[in-house]
Amino acid sequence: MRRLTTVLFCALVWAANPAKAEESDTAKPAAQYPVRTWASVNGNTIDASFVKEEDGKIFLRKTNGKLVSTSRSKLSPNDLAWIATAGKVSTEGPAKSFGKATQKETIEMPNYRMVKRIFIKTYAKLTNNDREDKSLAFLQRDATKIYGWSSIASDCYTTAAGKRGMLKNLYFSPQVSVPLREAVQMAQDKFQLAIPYPIVVKRIRIEDDPSAYWEVQGVPSYVSRLLLREDPDSESDKPEIDRFDFSFPPPDSAKP
Repeated sequence: MRRLTTVLFCALVWAANPAKAEESDTAKPAAQYPVRTWASVNGNTIDASFVKEEDGKIFLRKTNGKLVSTSRSKLSPNDLAWIATAGKVSTEGPAKSFGKATQKETIEMPNYRMVKRIFIKTYAKLTNNDREDKSLAFLQRDATKIYGWSSIASDCYTTAAGKRGMLKNLYFSPQVSVPLREAVQMAQDKFQLAIPYPIVVKRIRIEDDPSAYWEVQGVPSYVSRLLLREDPDSESDKPEIDRFDFSFPPPDSAKP
């Protein structure tokens, strides 16, 4: 009888204040967003998944299940750029992971052999892309002839003077659609990204966008997001990629 009374009392306490009970539950399942490395403006890092933004606070769940919060002013521009699109993304199906391809495997990848290496970090650091005699303009002009892509397109942040400043987005379209496994290896090697193996990709949908994408996890901090756009004509169990979409964090001087 005493045990039954105790159980009923606990149940009534939880029902009276369920929010407080949830906040103390560090074993709560992780949010739908992937675990990523977050960086503060002073260089400290934490591995956690995004939970929500509420009342000026960013809530993150650490890998041990503990919920922590911080303010926007303490997060890096890269993290703020990621949050800007977080609410518009939904994950579909299980993630896929790929180990490093062997030399024999890359030899048998026709698209991998077709394109030239590009040091994407070099372009991410360019501050002036307004003129046609600049590196970015040359990259786009020589997309097919030199680099082996069907096309390369870009968007840039606008400077205070109204000119094209640092890169906002960079789009690489292969000459033919690329199998997902090959596309992941191309992302690693052809753009010199140094993503740790195994490379994990998650299939996502973005609000108001009919395309499906595979988001590459673990990209370096100078890249906000790398999405591999799925060819809608490819088979569901054998996805192929028809574009590589890079997003870059905004500079402090960029217009919103």
